[in-house]
Amino acid sequence: MLFLLATPEYTNVQANTTKVKVHLKGGIAEILDKHQDLMGRVENNLIEIESYFENKIEKFLFVVQDAVFIVSTKGLDPDLKGTGVYVYAKNVREINSALSIDDLSKQYEQKKLLLENEIEKVSKLEGSSKPISSKILLLEDDVAFFRKALLFAKEIK
Repeated sequence: MLFLLATPEYTNVQANTTKVKVHLKGGIAEILDKHQDLMGRVENNLIEIESYFENKIEKFLFVVQDAVFIVSTKGLDPDLKGTGVYVYAKNVREINSALSIDDLSKQYEQKKLLLENEIEKVSKLEGSSKPISSKILLLEDDVAFFRKALLFAKEIK
């Protein structure tokens, strides 16, 4: 089974995937070879994959931000046969031993500070205690993603 995870800055392709678990708001979709065609949305949640590589099973864990996933038994590439799981996300963090919790914490704090500054700036302009702008909404989404990634990273390490 083919697994593709892509963001504007990151791509991960696994050709020998045996299982994909996608954590959704309403439950978990577990995708195995020859799974029915499926589409869904993942909001700041986990995707777990298992791949068979060099006679052993390797597990990978990703936190994705605002992702859509597509399961296709026909494949998006006519040369590839079998089931494909395609995930397109705004942002992703792989949760593994190389991930620095300190770096992730710094990114979270930076986004949080940017959000607080933007809220303060727009509040002064609008005279409102709870302002809303597109930039604030995007920053709130980023803060929620980094908070979730940080929580998963701390839980797993």
